[in-house]
Amino acid sequence: MSMATETQQSSIHQGFNPDLLDRMIGVKGNGADIGSKSQTLLNALGPVLTATFLSATGVTIDARPGEIKLGRRRELLTELSGNTVYCEATIANWSSDICSLCGTKLIIGMVECLLGGSDPDQLDIASRPLSGIELDMSLVVFEQLNDSLRSLVASKPDAKARAMNPHPEHPEEEDDPIADFHAVALTLDIEFGSVAAPLTLILPQSILLKTTLNPAKLDKKADPNKGEWTERLSDRVSKSQISLQAAVALQPLELGEISRLQPGDLIAFAHNGDIEVTLSANGRPLYTCALGRAGSRYMVKVEGQAGPDENWKTDFK
Repeated sequence: MSMATETQQSSIHQGFNPDLLDRMIGVKGNGADIGSKSQTLLNALGPVLTATFLSATGVTIDARPGEIKLGRRRELLTELSGNTVYCEATIANWSSDICSLCGTKLIIGMVECLLGGSDPDQLDIASRPLSGIELDMSLVVFEQLNDSLRSLVASKPDAKARAMNPHPEHPEEEDDPIADFHAVALTLDIEFGSVAAPLTLILPQSILLKTTLNPAKLDKKADPNKGEWTERLSDRVSKSQISLQAAVALQPLELGEISRLQPGDLIAFAHNGDIEVTLSANGRPLYTCALGRAGSRYMVKVEGQAGPDENWKTDFK
């Protein structure tokens, strides 16, 4: 091949519109096609997720189609990741490049209700980083989302779907195991009692363009593992580390005496002999104890229950 011919081909390649090339090879769709397919998927996914979530967890949510955004995957992650938790997922023979973002308020509200028995309609949740328990249990939200998606798009009803361990933030670009492809972000607006938060899927446009929803797959059957989420939460709570407080009663003082206390002043215990201690967690009294000492460390010896009855563990959850 002559030098002139090579130069001409190189010039043609360099001048080729990369956007047009991406459309030709199927990794990017036009806005109308992607928008239409995204809306169809969201319309189907919302009711399926609502039913799946109720069946598997006993928790009632309302999942409604929300915003649809197109762009490069990394750009969408950066734009949508405020006050969210991040999770990657796969669906066999469909895509291994799925990722999701869930608003932290939804996770906080659900865990608060399941631990403390709060009324979902009375929740007043502020966005914040998740605790260890909350981050662990956010996996169940992503599992239900991924299973709901699988029921709509998988070619086989028993196709394996997996949601990975969630992370407080999406990975930096150099640590990201998923490529930066043309993507679409599909958001479901989730309501749980008084809490509203986004739950967003980020998918490759190339996958969405090839996907056709089978109406037969919209009939989501009840999950035989109903209640598993609550059981997993109870197990996680039982194994979690809880901070305890030991309160010792001191002799009563008048308000005027308390206001005059200075560093170095001494206050006597309320009782002579054995010192009575109340052992509490999260402000809830659990046991009455006696104060003692073992070697160089002070200890408390559990003597009896301080709670109202023997079912305090259930109340504590």
